[in-house]
Amino acid sequence: MVKSSFTARTTNYERRGIPMTVGPLEIGLVVLVIVLLFGARKLPELARSLGRSMRIFKSEVKEMKDENNTTNEQGQIAASKRNDEDFWNSPEMQPRSTKPVDGTQN
Repeated sequence: MVKSSFTARTTNYERRGIPMTVGPLEIGLVVLVIVLLFGARKLPELARSLGRSMRIFKSEVKEMKDENNTTNEQGQIAASKRNDEDFWNSPEMQPRSTKPVDGTQN
């Protein structure tokens, strides 16, 4: 029976003793390092600043997507108009010269 490579990799990490999860101890260590680096008084200000930055970033990304969508729509409309003009201006769609129907010749 062949084990999948994912199972084999997980087993290898377990054999080496490398933890692959982020638990409460790791989160606590990260919080402790942040508090030591920035100080407890600056943390609320830092969180507000981070929140503002995330909001600005999200709005800019949304704006870029909207701009890209409108540009694509305008390009598709222009291409459609060009295709229509090309179709109606093609030689096959031009009227052919016809002979008079009344039977007279020039």
